[in-house]
Amino acid sequence: MENDINKLKIYLQKLIDGEDLNLVSEDFNRAFKSLEYDTLAQAQNLLLEEGLTVEEIQRANELHTDLVVERLDSSAKMQVDGLEAGHPLKVFMGENQGIRDFIKERLLPDLASYMEEKTEAKRLNLSHCAKELSNIFKHYDRKENLLFPYLEMADILAPPKVMWGVDDIIRQLIKLFGKSIDTPPYDFKRVQMIADRLLPQIESMIVKENEILFPMLLSHMTDEDWLLVAKESKQIGYVFNKGIEGASNSDSEFWIEQKEAPTNLIKEAVDKPGVDKDKDKDKDKDKDKDKDKDKDLVVLPSGNLTIKELTAMLNTLPTDLTFTDANDVVRYYTEGKNQVFARTRTIIGRDLYMCHPPALVPTIKKLIQELRDGVKDQELVVSRRGDRIDLIRYMAVRDENNEFVGVVEVTEEMSDILRLIEESK
Repeated sequence: MENDINKLKIYLQKLIDGEDLNLVSEDFNRAFKSLEYDTLAQAQNLLLEEGLTVEEIQRANELHTDLVVERLDSSAKMQVDGLEAGHPLKVFMGENQGIRDFIKERLLPDLASYMEEKTEAKRLNLSHCAKELSNIFKHYDRKENLLFPYLEMADILAPPKVMWGVDDIIRQLIKLFGKSIDTPPYDFKRVQMIADRLLPQIESMIVKENEILFPMLLSHMTDEDWLLVAKESKQIGYVFNKGIEGASNSDSEFWIEQKEAPTNLIKEAVDKPGVDKDKDKDKDKDKDKDKDKDKDLVVLPSGNLTIKELTAMLNTLPTDLTFTDANDVVRYYTEGKNQVFARTRTIIGRDLYMCHPPALVPTIKKLIQELRDGVKDQELVVSRRGDRIDLIRYMAVRDENNEFVGVVEVTEEMSDILRLIEESK
């Protein structure tokens, strides 16, 4: 496999260097009759290790896809196609079909109609389509936060970084598309120009996900992993999946129920009267509860709480907390109703820098280093999203000896507080 990785890396590098795809493909097709997904992943990893940037690989990403897609192991793709209804990958693929349907049946007709008539009614229809298209962000958020961690744990680093960079380009183009439709004086040529850039990018990402990412994941995830992904998906939400067979919300819920059924049946059997042979257990029930409570106690210098009490208290705070340790590994986040940014349990144990778009990583690394070195103790950032005003605090966490033990990110929605302050003047 190592020889294949090095050979493939050379072909990928040629495309990055600007060589003609057709010429590279002729040589590549003679060298490879079939290609393992992990070979592609490790070849891209090798490019990063040898000094190429994510952006350089990203620029040739579509060429890389065109080069290898017909040679990738077909059995893995057949496995994905054969997954049962409601499986997380079945839902992702169903959403991709829904995105294609939306573009074909709604967005393209509304765009053509607006270009032809240029009336206010047609503009508003297209504006509504652009807003609806932005729901695709949830699809990308789920992919980046729920699927990418499993590739990272398998030391597959380049593909998710590159794909995340392309996701961000699509996000930016969708925002520009909506802005160009809604901002007077209306520039019809600009609307069409952005659409001509945006729609091929979305289609290309669908191909990358269906043909490369999803089959690649199969050998790196267990049944338990997929169950966790399915459960955590609800935290972010589904999009474009209504009416898509095998990919609806109810399909996902039924799949979760089926996967949990064996565990539930065992629990029910154990809980049934007469199944437990040890009749003396009931006598010691109260004593066992007391022992369990003691074991469950978190003892702190200023008091003690049970894990249940501590969890409930932290989740009740009007803030969104995330703690990263001294090794830049995410260790904890709150799961209260005040979450500002979507967090899922798949981020626990994940490298902090893998949780952010590649373009932001240099800025985040600089900030963490300043907090680590004591150059600053905190950084305040204000983020505006429509009427929302979020205050984000990044604070160095130090122990009693002033040793750096990590960073806590505290985020709070401030609109109501600021409104209250104004009213009290």
